[in-house]
Amino acid sequence: MTARAGLLGLALAVPLPLASQRTPSPSLTLADVVALASARHPALAAASARRQGTVALALQGSAFPNPVFEWRRENLGSPLTRDAFHTITQPLDLTGRRVALRAGARDVDRRAVLDSTTVMRDIEAGAARGFWRASLASALFVLFEAQRLDADRLARFEADRAREGAVAEVVAMRTIVERDRARVAEASARADWLQALAELARAVGVAPESLPPVAALTATLPRLESAPSADAVVAMALDRRSELAALRAARDAALHRVSAEQRGMLADVAVQAGTKQTAGYTTRVIGVALPLPFFDRNTAARDGASADLRLAQADLRTAEQVVRSQVAAALGRYRELLAAHPTGVDSVVERATEVARIADAAYAAGGGSLLELLDARRARTETLGAVLRWVADVQVAHLELLRAIGASPLASLELP
Repeated sequence: MTARAGLLGLALAVPLPLASQRTPSPSLTLADVVALASARHPALAAASARRQGTVALALQGSAFPNPVFEWRRENLGSPLTRDAFHTITQPLDLTGRRVALRAGARDVDRRAVLDSTTVMRDIEAGAARGFWRASLASALFVLFEAQRLDADRLARFEADRAREGAVAEVVAMRTIVERDRARVAEASARADWLQALAELARAVGVAPESLPPVAALTATLPRLESAPSADAVVAMALDRRSELAALRAARDAALHRVSAEQRGMLADVAVQAGTKQTAGYTTRVIGVALPLPFFDRNTAARDGASADLRLAQADLRTAEQVVRSQVAAALGRYRELLAAHPTGVDSVVERATEVARIADAAYAAGGGSLLELLDARRARTETLGAVLRWVADVQVAHLELLRAIGASPLASLELP
């Protein structure tokens, strides 16, 4: 009885998982991860470069033509008096085609800015998602490590008792099996933790070895926000999503291009002015060149612009449907997880821990079996693990709903 009584102290000597951090260094928070990703991720620099190149091409297409200076000599190599021409020719956009193209270039710039915003939102969401996965993986690693330490102590204790003849050898063998199972579970949890940290480092754009430690998730109830109504969330998404705003800008740019190509049926009028020296006299030259749209009426460009406009409108409608579906999926998942909220998460963990303590005490007093002890300890671990996963799922679902409406991971679901 005295020997078994010492088992209770050994089992309860293992601290409750997540009670302390594995490192004294400051741990990353969600806000830290989002800020780090926004400052360091290389995709943002790539988006900026794409914007610069796209806008430059759009502006080049709307540039007004340069004047043409002509210096010409005629009658060379003949007895005739040489004629000298000095003229300047300036094409004029009398139809305003380039004005429409320049307006379209502004829309292209607006779309490029919004595309960059979409990239930033994706990066922030990816970093936040990686944070919660790493935080959960860290917590589960600590949990399974504590389980393995418990199993090691119990296996050593029962092995000593088996050698003394106090218990049957099969009892010691059963604790060894439990210890081996706990070691495998701990190894898997550690592998998942290392993988989650590497994925988080990639999500924020830093090397894995330079990533600061991540705070382990705790089995405490997060601050839960009640999601607005479905209609309100859809309205928020249609208004806030940068992807939709970018497609609206693309549609506006296509409209301006249609207008420009319609005006392009009439080509630029070239106005020429200058001087001419001939037969000893200096005279002035003036001329106008007007292309007549008999054969080329800019038909291909007009048809192409109209097709691009229809495509932009179809893309916008498709994207709106996609956004509605994403909002419905994110909202449904978030509500389901909230509805599955255990009554008193803290009390659930406490009850599972208390059951394990009672089983420890009963076994130490000789009133409980080994299987009952192992089952109670495993129930404590599984309960705490399930609560941790539920907390992480709620946080990720909240994040996905914010992303569906086009908001930052640090924003709130509350309506203004």
